[in-house]
Amino acid sequence: MQTYALYFENVPAHCDAFRSIIDEMKERVNTDPVRITYEERDQGDFRMFRFQSWCMEEYDAETIEWARAFISLAVAEWVILVKEPEVMEEIAGDLIESEQLEEEWPYVIPFVQRLFAEGEEEADLLQATTRKARIYRKVRDYLEDERELNVLGFVRFRLQEHWNELFELIETGLDDYLEDRQYQEFVDLLRFFIADQEAKQEVVHVVPSVDKPFHLYDKHGDRIWLDHLDAVMFTDEQKCREEDYLVSALVAIAPERIVFHMAQDRPALTQTVRSIFENRLITCHSCSLCLSGRRVLDVNKPTPL
Repeated sequence: MQTYALYFENVPAHCDAFRSIIDEMKERVNTDPVRITYEERDQGDFRMFRFQSWCMEEYDAETIEWARAFISLAVAEWVILVKEPEVMEEIAGDLIESEQLEEEWPYVIPFVQRLFAEGEEEADLLQATTRKARIYRKVRDYLEDERELNVLGFVRFRLQEHWNELFELIETGLDDYLEDRQYQEFVDLLRFFIADQEAKQEVVHVVPSVDKPFHLYDKHGDRIWLDHLDAVMFTDEQKCREEDYLVSALVAIAPERIVFHMAQDRPALTQTVRSIFENRLITCHSCSLCLSGRRVLDVNKPTPL
C-alpha cells in the first residue's frame, strides 16, 4: 500500500476545485489494477487530502508509479485551473497599473490567452500541454522522495520558473495589446483622412510584382507610376514592407475603388487594406491574370481586367 498526504490552504474554493478534479479523473482514468482512494479532513489551518493506493496484483515497474503519477497530474491540473489565474491577475495588476490600463484589462486578456494557446496541442487529461507537463514532472519528482506535499509552499517556491514564464507571457500580451491599439488608432486616422480626400483615380488594380511589392494599374490597364513614393520607400536605409508600400500608395492615390488581384495569397494584407478602405476594396480571384498566376501585367498588351 502507498500513502500520500497533500495539504491545501483551507480555502473552500481551492479545496472544492481539487476535489472536483480528483473525482473527474477517477471517472475518466482507468488505473486498474491499481486502486486509488482518498479521504480529507481539516488539520490546523490546512485541508489534508490523504491518498491510499494498492494493487490487486503484484506491483511491477509500471503499476508502482501509477498513484504518484495520478496525484501529480491532479496537482498540475489544479495549478493550471485555479492558481494560475490568481497569479496572472496579481502580475497583470502591477503591469496594467504602471500603464494606467486598469479599465482595459478585459481587452488585454484575449492577447494573453492567445499566447498561452500558441504551441499547445489539443490534449486530453493524460496528454497534458507543455506548461502543465512541466508542473507534472516537478510534482512527480518531488513525490519520488516525499510522501507529504504542502501545495502552497510547493507552488510558491518550486514553480518560480513557471511564474517567470507567466510574467513574460503577460508582459508580451500587454505589449501586443498596446501595439494593436496604436494600430487601430492609426487605421481610424487614415480612414478619416481618406474620407475627406478627393479621389485621384476611379479604379486602381493592385497586382503582385517581382521587382517591388506591387504594381498599380488604372482602369485602362495603364501603369500608375509613383516615382516619389518609390524614392522614399526603396532607399538603401529603408527596408520597405509590402504592407507599408501598398497602404502608402493607396492613400496617396485615394481611389474610388480598389481591385486586389490574387488576394488569396495575402489574407493578412487584404484585411489591413479592407480595414482602412472598407467597401472600396474588391478582391479578384478569377480574372485571366489571377488564373494564370502571372506576376506582372504586360504594359504593351494589357491583360483585360
